[in-house]
Amino acid sequence: MTVQVEEIDRLISNKVTENSTTTISTALQNDATTTTTSTSSNATLSTTTHASVSLPPTLTLDRKSDLRKSLVFIVAYLLLEIGKQLSNFGLSRTNSEQYPVPSSLLVFLTELTKLTLVLSWAAVTREPVRRWQPSLRFSGPAVCYLLTNLLYLAALTYVTPPLWMILIQTRTLYTAIIYLVVFGRRVTCVQVVGCMLVVGSIPLAKISEVQAGHTSLTSPVILLSQVCAFLSTIASVAVEILLKNDERSFCEQQVWLYVWGCLLGAVALPVQVDLTSLTPLLQSVLESRFLAHQIILAVTSSALAGLCVPFIVRNLDSIAKDYLAALNNLLLSVVMALVFPVHFTLSWLYLLSLAFLLLGIWLYERKVTSCHL
Repeated sequence: MTVQVEEIDRLISNKVTENSTTTISTALQNDATTTTTSTSSNATLSTTTHASVSLPPTLTLDRKSDLRKSLVFIVAYLLLEIGKQLSNFGLSRTNSEQYPVPSSLLVFLTELTKLTLVLSWAAVTREPVRRWQPSLRFSGPAVCYLLTNLLYLAALTYVTPPLWMILIQTRTLYTAIIYLVVFGRRVTCVQVVGCMLVVGSIPLAKISEVQAGHTSLTSPVILLSQVCAFLSTIASVAVEILLKNDERSFCEQQVWLYVWGCLLGAVALPVQVDLTSLTPLLQSVLESRFLAHQIILAVTSSALAGLCVPFIVRNLDSIAKDYLAALNNLLLSVVMALVFPVHFTLSWLYLLSLAFLLLGIWLYERKVTSCHL
């Protein structure tokens, strides 16, 4: 009997030990599974966190092409820009040194022509227009362009296009400063000398005008030219950033830029002229075929030249646009002296001023890396 009791106790003890071991083993397995799951969850959470909190892409202003690959747009720009300058200057001299229509109307029609051409191109290339979203980003450059265009048209009633182009060529200097201060792009000592020569071309141009007996180049005109140059620089750099970094297609970017241009031009029109007098004014203009053709030529050439600029800025940069404008001024000076000899002559001081300008731009473009700011 005693032996049976001891045997029963031993069996119970073994069973309890076995159950305890099984329980502990199961618990350890659960802990391991929990730990693995927790570690996997943490890893997944960490990965998700790093994926969602990614740094914004770095802005780029690098050139996407070179002069040779952009030669078609460059040649088109040079020819159209000459046509624009000549037609607008001729229009400013047809009505007792005044425009036959308000300058804000010319700006509005130019922007409307650009918008129509870009939308037509979007229809031909079957752009997904319905997916386009309105953008406020292009309103800032559009404001700057509106002001610079109005200042440009106003300036042509005082000075000739070649002289105005020399005055606003300080855009090269302002663009270099923005590249250096805002974007940290290195500027060499040779480029600084080039910018100084660009600025030095202005007093030479002033002296040439005084020597020729022209007194229209006054201090207010020079001041307005620098306001125009600065606004043009801001707009050009802003558009360059958008063209090279905005996720929209190139066609959509142009549409929103010109939509804002049209809206702002429409707002500026009633500020400059009484809308009730606009209809009889347009009727009188249309009665003269010569005057109507002049306006059409000025608007069309301005629009086409303006459409070439975004291609140049997108493929190259704002500096390239500025020195192409200087090269255009060299050709424009020769044509102006032939077409408008009463208003413009090629004096040796003007040619020296133009040489300073071109030398300054050439020095800015030299790839010299021995000295940096």
